Amino acid sequence: MIIEDVLAQLDELFAQHKVDLVEDFLLRRIDEAAAEGDTASLITLLNEIIGHYRETGETEKSISCCRQVLILMEGAGLKDSVAYATTLLNVANACRAAGLLRESMVYFQEVKAIYEKKLTATDFRYASLYNNMSLLFQEMGDYESACDCLERALGIASMYSEARIEVAVTHTNLAASQLKLGRYEEAIENLKKAFSIFEMDEDRDYHYSGALSAMGEAQYMAGNLDESARYYKMALKEIERNVGRSKAYEITLQNLNAVTEKLQNLPVRNRQFSSGMELCQAFYEEYGKPMIRKKFPEYEHMIAVGLVGEGSECFGFDDQVSRDHDFGPGFCMWLTDPIYDEIGEELQKAYEELPSTYMGITRFTTVKAQKRVGVFRIGDFYEGLIGLRDIPTTQNQWLFLEDYRLATAVNGKVFQDDLGEFTRIRRGILAYYPEEVRIKKIAREAALMAQSGQYNYSRMFGRGEKVTAAIALAEFMKHTMAMVYLLNRTYAPFYKWMHKGMKKLMVLPEIGDILNALVDFPNGDERIPQTIEMIVALIIAEMKKQGLTSGEDNYLDHHTDKILKSIPEKEKKDDSFKTALVNELVSLEWEAFDKVDNEGGRADCQDDWNTFSIMRKSQYYTWTDDMLKSYIGDFHRANDRGWNLITEKYGRMMESTAPLRYAQIRESLPKLPDVKKEIIEEIVKIQVGWMEEFAARYPKAAQNARSIHTAEDTPFNTSYETYLRGEISTYSDETLDLYGRFIARLCREDENLAKMIMTNTALLYGYGSLDELEEKL
Repeated sequence: MIIEDVLAQLDELFAQHKVDLVEDFLLRRIDEAAAEGDTASLITLLNEIIGHYRETGETEKSISCCRQVLILMEGAGLKDSVAYATTLLNVANACRAAGLLRESMVYFQEVKAIYEKKLTATDFRYASLYNNMSLLFQEMGDYESACDCLERALGIASMYSEARIEVAVTHTNLAASQLKLGRYEEAIENLKKAFSIFEMDEDRDYHYSGALSAMGEAQYMAGNLDESARYYKMALKEIERNVGRSKAYEITLQNLNAVTEKLQNLPVRNRQFSSGMELCQAFYEEYGKPMIRKKFPEYEHMIAVGLVGEGSECFGFDDQVSRDHDFGPGFCMWLTDPIYDEIGEELQKAYEELPSTYMGITRFTTVKAQKRVGVFRIGDFYEGLIGLRDIPTTQNQWLFLEDYRLATAVNGKVFQDDLGEFTRIRRGILAYYPEEVRIKKIAREAALMAQSGQYNYSRMFGRGEKVTAAIALAEFMKHTMAMVYLLNRTYAPFYKWMHKGMKKLMVLPEIGDILNALVDFPNGDERIPQTIEMIVALIIAEMKKQGLTSGEDNYLDHHTDKILKSIPEKEKKDDSFKTALVNELVSLEWEAFDKVDNEGGRADCQDDWNTFSIMRKSQYYTWTDDMLKSYIGDFHRANDRGWNLITEKYGRMMESTAPLRYAQIRESLPKLPDVKKEIIEEIVKIQVGWMEEFAARYPKAAQNARSIHTAEDTPFNTSYETYLRGEISTYSDETLDLYGRFIARLCREDENLAKMIMTNTALLYGYGSLDELEEKL
């Protein structure tokens, strides 16, 4: 028997998770080795099946095999050899698992005696001995001795670079003993070290499940019941995947059930988070900001802070599935090169000293994603995402950048950036592709959609190439989604989030639902080509709206020349993007406005879309694209957490129009920092002055608007000043910053925003000018 081949076959069974076949395989090979008189192979195979029975909880079979192998080795004259000691180690573990603790200790001591005679003090086999002895001490309740054994094992194993899995197992076992001694913070740190090693491998070692179970217990002890349940669930999956529903599975399931029951009996908790972004921003506010202020006060306004980059939470797509890795409290700090040279390393050290657990969530980071949070040079951060340290400057740079990289560079949220350098680059990228680049990318996607969907799918299926046909259909769907993002002037995220992100798009979001139907059709269904043509027709119709093509040809590839030839004409003027942004924002406002509950019942204006639309568009057509994008983002984030910005706006107005009612709801409104209030009041003061100037020049038009001053407020009349203050108070810090800069620019250019807005109102109502409106009133 060639034992190496047999062991390779055994490894393959484990790799394929065919645990149910292992016993039969080993028993047949044991019979073969016995029949051949191959004592060496027989000893190896008996050791293997002892370990298998131990892991599956079949203790009687395990102990029976232990007796056989010891008799066999003694008969072969191997007693007191290192090989005999190694088998004794396996036997000791089997006895421990069977509850024969005294016998187990005797065998361990015998192993130790042989090793001391035969091995050097730093031989790696000592690490294995101490590791296994620690498990026995754990069973006996002597956790101090267990920790002592494990620290010895760690000291030896760490000397061997090839023993990383053994080091990970030792960290796990040490954590388990520390938990029994109530040292759960030390245990969590050891388990993090174990995770960082286990997760280097795609196919993780069985012992990874032990680390997950231990972390479940650690989080339970720390009071983080949600996290405890999450780790126990992950452990169950790993145990079942590796050895099936064994005794270890049953014990872990019992632990999970106990945690779940305790969670169900808990009162509703006050502190919850609706998204990873909210968790991370709260973590920054509670721990990060005070740390910066205390340790780096002179640099506080030079450190940009936020959460941007890779990770579902940066896109707002995080859910229970995505939160099983690379998730938890954390944030980024971005520094210019000179500031990084002064404090970068020290700031990173201070960051690492922040709590790893917050609101019951512990950051769980894999090796592949270690540097998603922490301290960065601004240039390094952007270079890591898009390959450039600043805004792309040439057409080629834009053309060859992938959408998902750009999407990753501008997602998330900037919590603070007083210096503005990080945000300068961010806004430059957010401004989107130069139009010529966008059109070239649209032409490319049109050609690829035609090739994969309209041409290759049916041809491949007709030839019986079903796999190739399925690939062609998948390519068509991918390029369709990329096309929809381009038509929305929005960077497409990484492929696994492209479809999910389509729900937030304004142009052609319905294609996302059509793709859902398409993917449900059986391969070869006659409805697939029909649905492909339906999608293509929608794409072509939208391209016509955007002035990219013309004609009635429904084959996309025939449109590519027209798309490319549209570049010179499109470069003359293109305000369709702003229109799309304005329409999206007004729709979001209307949806929120429709849900506002008034004390006196539903207001008439809540059913007057036309007037609402004109009034709001009049204002927003004066805004910049960045302002529109930012406020749209405010609405999406508010909607994600179940908050109504319009309800908040009207609630804030009540401070003047209904003070008694306001006193009842004040605590439910987000608290505004004093600095933000001061900024708002400065802006309101400027705009009230503009409205006074407008009313003096256009009195008739002004009479049809709100009264100007807060002093004129009544329960039935809300002034322009009060309305403005209430609305601006709902802006996020980023939106308020953009709005403040916008107001400052208008002041420098001697423009009057009230007049600009009323001019738009006149035009939208069909008047030739504001002067014509004034004349006809």
